[in-house]
Amino acid sequence: MLVQQLHWARTEERDLEDLAIEQEQLVGLDLSHLEYTRIRFYKCRFERCDFSKAAFYQSEFDGCDFSNCSFLDTVWNKCRMSGCKGDGVKMISSRWKDCSVTDSSFRYGNFSKSLWNRTSLTGCDLREASMAEARVSGLEPHGSNFQRVDFFRTPLKGLDLSDCQIQGITVSESLQELRGLKINPGQAVDLAPLLGVQLL
Repeated sequence: MLVQQLHWARTEERDLEDLAIEQEQLVGLDLSHLEYTRIRFYKCRFERCDFSKAAFYQSEFDGCDFSNCSFLDTVWNKCRMSGCKGDGVKMISSRWKDCSVTDSSFRYGNFSKSLWNRTSLTGCDLREASMAEARVSGLEPHGSNFQRVDFFRTPLKGLDLSDCQIQGITVSESLQELRGLKINPGQAVDLAPLLGVQLL
């Protein structure tokens, strides 16, 4: 169904809206430069697909796998994502506003230069992902795993990671990214290696 809808959208120079795409396996599709409004993707698998410069409005990804796909320069507004697998996904310069992301995996994902505004990450796995040079002041993480995440040149002021895992995160030598970061007392132990402190 999606292949036919894409062909129609390209031919008519239109965007896609009000569709339910369910249990499709899609390989090597060019889904870039389109607007997706009120689209529900349910248990779809995307392999080597390109969503670059696409915009998603009031759309849902539920139980989908888009590992290693490209979402460069995408816009996400009032979207919901749940139970998805996006390991190795390329989300560089993506912009998120009023979104909810739950129980999803983005291991090794690249969110460099991304922008987050009133968006929650709940129960998500971002181990060894990159969030370098990002703006995360509007990110609301809960119970998520940020182990070994690269926060180089990403100001963490105001970000509350107190109920998340943060062991081994990467910041610059000046540690300026950590100013104003909210953590719990136990997490201070996780950050001790960055300070050159040895705990006995």
